[in-house]
Amino acid sequence: MPQDDLTQLFAQFGLAALLGFLIGLERELRDQDSVTIGIRDFVLFAILGAVSSYAAIQYESAWLILAAFTGFLVLILSSYWAQRFHGPGITTELAAVLTFFLGVLIMRGSTVLAIALALLALGILFPKHTIKSFRAHVQVHEMRAVLLFLTITFIVLPILPRHSLDTYLSHPVGEVTAVNLDSGRVEIALAPKAQLAPERQVEIIGANLERIGTIVIDRVSRTTASGLLSEGEITEVHVENRVREGLDIEFIEVMASAVRPYMLWLIVVLVSFVSFAGYVLIKLIGSSAGIGLTGLIGGLVSSTVTTLSFARRSIESPGGNSLFAMAIILASTIMFPRLLLEIAVVNPALMKNIAVPLGIMTLTGALIAALLFVRSRQPALAPPQVKFDNPFSLKAAVSFGLVFAAILIFTRLATHYLGDAWLPIIALVSGLTDADAIAFSVSSLQAAGLIHIDWASFNLVLGAISNTFMKLFLVFGLGDRNLFKKLLLPFLIIGSVGIATTLLYYDLAAALTGSGT
Repeated sequence: MPQDDLTQLFAQFGLAALLGFLIGLERELRDQDSVTIGIRDFVLFAILGAVSSYAAIQYESAWLILAAFTGFLVLILSSYWAQRFHGPGITTELAAVLTFFLGVLIMRGSTVLAIALALLALGILFPKHTIKSFRAHVQVHEMRAVLLFLTITFIVLPILPRHSLDTYLSHPVGEVTAVNLDSGRVEIALAPKAQLAPERQVEIIGANLERIGTIVIDRVSRTTASGLLSEGEITEVHVENRVREGLDIEFIEVMASAVRPYMLWLIVVLVSFVSFAGYVLIKLIGSSAGIGLTGLIGGLVSSTVTTLSFARRSIESPGGNSLFAMAIILASTIMFPRLLLEIAVVNPALMKNIAVPLGIMTLTGALIAALLFVRSRQPALAPPQVKFDNPFSLKAAVSFGLVFAAILIFTRLATHYLGDAWLPIIALVSGLTDADAIAFSVSSLQAAGLIHIDWASFNLVLGAISNTFMKLFLVFGLGDRNLFKKLLLPFLIIGSVGIATTLLYYDLAAALTGSGT
């Protein structure tokens, strides 16, 4: 055997032994008094797996691994049966089985996977008490919410249509039979009972129901029709592409073009996931971990609920208004990086374009919150017990989806019939309801090429500012007047900084006269 191969072989056996040693060490540290399988046993288990895998490779028979594992399994089961009354659970025995297969994986060349699995196992084995403590805080409705979230993410989401609804509202009229790349003329074989007339527009649909282009019909016979491509690239049109005709009701088609079920539900899942992550953090640290921390993490779950909780607390304890103001500012400020994260998933180009103004607003809010904390000389106060709803509920998801769909349709109709100039009013009004919904609506318009990316960015920031001031109105109506006074100037500063940054950073005049990206 060459020296290099021998060195590699020794390294593989050594790595297997090391992983077995680490898992065995954890087991002995965990159960020092009742340990029956120790460090040396785990080292040998890993080496046994490596030897069986090496032998299988040498003799080209995977049955050798099965034979070795069968003997090993009999040994483990015998040990468990003999010691079954001395300790609960089979964690050590399962760890032993995993260790055997780690040795097999290493000799099969899956070194990185073996190391990752060993680290994962150690990460599960070590925090035993932490996991048990977490289990004590998990309630049935929370587990039900997790299962529901996984269902709508991995079962419902993949089967939803990926194209806008106007594609499905159209009806088939035939298929492409010939394409002239020079003239842009397309020949169509009409479907039975299909009727077309000159100057009608039909759409060419690809294999995945995507819209390839639009044809203006100029010649019609009993079985065929033809016309020139008016929208799209002629090189993308191919023989046997399907041809469909819309409803010829502009208002309905514009509405339907705004809604893409897959993308709409993906955004519902994304927003729910961010809120769920904040809920888990609140669950881990407790809502009484600190006023600032509660405001910061509570803003991930729901900045509105967090604001309401501190506003009501200000009525009971007006002496803590400075700290409550800090928490509300943090809850509102965390919305800006949250929007950045969410938009990054569905529209990376837009995310990059809004990073500067939202980043500056985040920094401004954080500095104001820090200043309030430093200037506050009040005694430590316990934060209010912020009570959030279930981390995920089908009712909340559907409600957000309906609101989002309504704002999508509203913005698409307004842009189509009124033009881009009215979009700031829509952003301001819609932002009062939900910052996420108007942000994704503007993102959808920009992705479709209907508005310039700078104009989309400006209106997204405007919607976020509108939602921020909505929380100020909540404090005015439900909180102490002094808390409102403490928040008025900071919110005005954050909003002014956002508006000024967008006006300086974007070329809005060019954005209003142009389109697309």
